[in-house]
Amino acid sequence: MNRIAIGPEGQFSLEGENFVIDVSVKGRRQSTSEAFTIVKNEPYLRVYDDLASGFSPRSILELGIFQGGSYVFLDKLFKPRRMSAVEIGPQPVALLLRYVAGMENRFVHFSTSQCDREILEQIVRKELADQLDLVVDDASHTYEGTKASFEFLFPLLRPGGIYVIEDWSWAH
Repeated sequence: MNRIAIGPEGQFSLEGENFVIDVSVKGRRQSTSEAFTIVKNEPYLRVYDDLASGFSPRSILELGIFQGGSYVFLDKLFKPRRMSAVEIGPQPVALLLRYVAGMENRFVHFSTSQCDREILEQIVRKELADQLDLVVDDASHTYEGTKASFEFLFPLLRPGGIYVIEDWSWAH
């Protein structure tokens, strides 16, 4: 569909929000009031853009959000009715919290493991109203963590839902 025009420094805008791509291993930029940092390369972004042309998830659960750029990107691209995310990191991302503040049916959880079945169940039941259409796992990048959340969440996907596991080779 090609709704994303990426500039020479990895910058792009979508639905009024600015993003900067940063896939460096160390020293990644923080999200700022000018732009969210997104840790996805251009081919990943194109896959999601293509997916959005024929798939309209009503609910999205994202595992792993780093600086919040992917959360906002998925929200703007797919426009789900409900969206939630978990991040193991304890430090909330202020810009992301400002983004979701006052928005209905948008949730973010810090200090939360993708392996915590109890919390994931609460999120799916309460925040996503038992509707799970798209799961994006960009969290632990480990077999154990990925497997634990997959075994719990995949059976909860609605028919036609999609489960994405990103960056599998990243930690290996």
